Amino acid sequence: MSKHRLNIQTISVYISTSLVLVLFGTMCLLFTAAQSLSNHIRGNLTIAAVIRTDATEPEILTLQKQIEKKSYTASTRYISKEEILEAQKKELGTDPEEFLGYNPYEASIELSVDPQYANNDSLAKIEKELLDNRLVSEVVYHKELVDIINSNIQRISVVLLVFLLFLTLISWSLISNMVRLSIYSKRFLLHTMKLVGATWGFIRRPFLIHNLYIGLASGIMANIVLGGALYMIMRHEPGITTILTMEKVIMTGVAVVAFGLGITLLCAYSSVNRFLRMKGNDLYFI
Repeated sequence: MSKHRLNIQTISVYISTSLVLVLFGTMCLLFTAAQSLSNHIRGNLTIAAVIRTDATEPEILTLQKQIEKKSYTASTRYISKEEILEAQKKELGTDPEEFLGYNPYEASIELSVDPQYANNDSLAKIEKELLDNRLVSEVVYHKELVDIINSNIQRISVVLLVFLLFLTLISWSLISNMVRLSIYSKRFLLHTMKLVGATWGFIRRPFLIHNLYIGLASGIMANIVLGGALYMIMRHEPGITTILTMEKVIMTGVAVVAFGLGITLLCAYSSVNRFLRMKGNDLYFI
């Protein structure tokens, strides 16, 4: 009967630890997704440097090469006046050149900003640097949109980080209690081994190894659950792979296993030490 109860208790520890790790992994994925989404949105931010009408094409191409070499530039694209005119024809359904007698649009160099420079302070410096060039008449980008993106993403990241830290504390508490309960039934055995002269390290070793297996197995089970959930999500929303790449998913999986191993080992270490510090009479009153 006691063996049956022990097996149920062991299975309960495995399942409970796995569930806690699933929650931990979910929060890690959400935090990673928020950071990736932030970089993705910032990476799509563009600045248009409008070129003066008297600039020649060789001068414009030289300027484009200069901009490409800047640390804040991810990529550039030269848009000629003719391209803009053709795009407007398709969009408006009319040709402005017919009734104006000339092409009213100006060529521009569109540059994609490196994500780390996608904030208003850096963008203001980039704008000033571009305007200092005599070929550039105007710099256009969505300042209000940058403010909204940065403030919202920062808020979301802080909330998720707080939840992740809070969940880590809860995970520690839950797993610590489960491990302590699994060791509790062997507290008299620990005391007996201590009385016959066994060192604390010798007494701890089998418990640490056992909980190492629990952490490893629970981490693997949690990753299987998370992997299955991600597979189902990706089948319905394939675009999520642009935010959660395979590299980030693997890193999260490694973090889940590492967290499982670390927390079960620490809990086992502290629980065994707690019982080893107690006197024999005190073991009856806990």
